[in-house]
Amino acid sequence: MTARILFSAALLLAGASIAHAQDNMPRPGPSPQARNELPFNDCLRTDRINEWAVVDTRTVAVRNGPNHFVVKTSADCPRMDLGGGIRFKSSNSDKAMGEMRICGGIDEKILRRNEPPCQIQSVQTIDKATFESMKKSAKRRGSGAQLPSPGG
Repeated sequence: MTARILFSAALLLAGASIAHAQDNMPRPGPSPQARNELPFNDCLRTDRINEWAVVDTRTVAVRNGPNHFVVKTSADCPRMDLGGGIRFKSSNSDKAMGEMRICGGIDEKILRRNEPPCQIQSVQTIDKATFESMKKSAKRRGSGAQLPSPGG
């Protein structure tokens, strides 16, 4: 009889722990750290930037030849164009494939003179019309041929 009571108690405890585990299981959905990296051949070539526009403290639009990109940082990055332009640091994995590219991977940064770098959250391709619209509303913009100017 004691064995039956112990067995019944063990079954009750097992059932309760399973129910508790099901209530606390992670819900399906994207991971907060999930990244959508661009394929390497579609990445932003940082050595071929023709034009850039700082849209807000977390967003910069970049043109390289016929390609257009939007780069977002994971936190506010005031004065991201400090030093006369936008400077990027590639991740070590991208450097292994070939330098001067950012794809939206971990450890890519916007570098600023005498300031901490800003972590890049994402790099996405955009069309020309979206780039032009972002450029018109930009706080600052510039190109490889000129120094940046406020709004123009």
